[in-house]
Amino acid sequence: MIGFKNTQLLGHRGARMEAALENTLFGFQHASRLQAKGLAGVEFDVQLTADGQLIVFHDDTLQRLCGLQSRVDQLSLHEIQRHTQSGHPIITLDMLAQSLPSSTTNPSSKPRRQARDSLLGLTHNISALSTPVLPTLSPLTISETNHPKSKGTDLVISTHSLTQYTHIELEIKTHERTDYPKLIRALVRYLLDSPLSTLPLVLTSFDRQLLSQIQRHKKLSLLPRGLLVREPKLISAAPNTALQLGCTQLGIYYPLLNERVVQYCHRYQLPVSAWTVNDIDIIKQLINWHVDVIITDIPTQLL
Repeated sequence: MIGFKNTQLLGHRGARMEAALENTLFGFQHASRLQAKGLAGVEFDVQLTADGQLIVFHDDTLQRLCGLQSRVDQLSLHEIQRHTQSGHPIITLDMLAQSLPSSTTNPSSKPRRQARDSLLGLTHNISALSTPVLPTLSPLTISETNHPKSKGTDLVISTHSLTQYTHIELEIKTHERTDYPKLIRALVRYLLDSPLSTLPLVLTSFDRQLLSQIQRHKKLSLLPRGLLVREPKLISAAPNTALQLGCTQLGIYYPLLNERVVQYCHRYQLPVSAWTVNDIDIIKQLINWHVDVIITDIPTQLL
């Protein structure tokens, strides 16, 4: 067990190397069992389909996970959901929304302050900085056995457990073919006026064009956002770029980090999220450098 001090630990795509299935209900259920041991949250990805739906999926093709060369952006949700990941359904973002409790209060500020405060207010003394409503179910369960191609998986997950996390990172995937207006409309539909707005979500992306468009959007701009960085040449300008885009954190590929870089980001009052770290010695070093969030594939081994 590692002493995480003020550093928060997130399960990468649920808990990618432990649950064997990334970005699935099975993986999120596995991660939820680690909350009591100190798992602060999860990180997961969304891709935009041809018909404007957001699926919880990392790759822009189905090749690696489903054995098909088809591109996600060229398929409808119905076409995609004909296929599975080793018998587990490909889920949509609203499957998570539909299984969360609806709030009787205005969700527009409290959870977003919580997401920000969980990094800025509680760690390392950094000072603070007309769409349809998705239906909700109560109580809160989704069954993978309902999927027509489920291989008899007797799994029922309560995604109400997501509400118990203190920090969730939702990475929005883009590529050279991204239809930005369609993506913005999907984000509005899925994230605003829905139970997802009650979660401590931070929207993350490498795509500066997308982050700029979100910043200019009257409602989406209220959501916390993080700039992702994986190129060494971008590190020195990253804090200023993040602030110009209205971001409240930086997500940095961990080999690019050292104590000086972390301190540099903190001087700009930007928490640092390190991804994806599976080496225990490196994790201990990152904690000593006061990295705010560590994203890992192996949370069980660390808690």
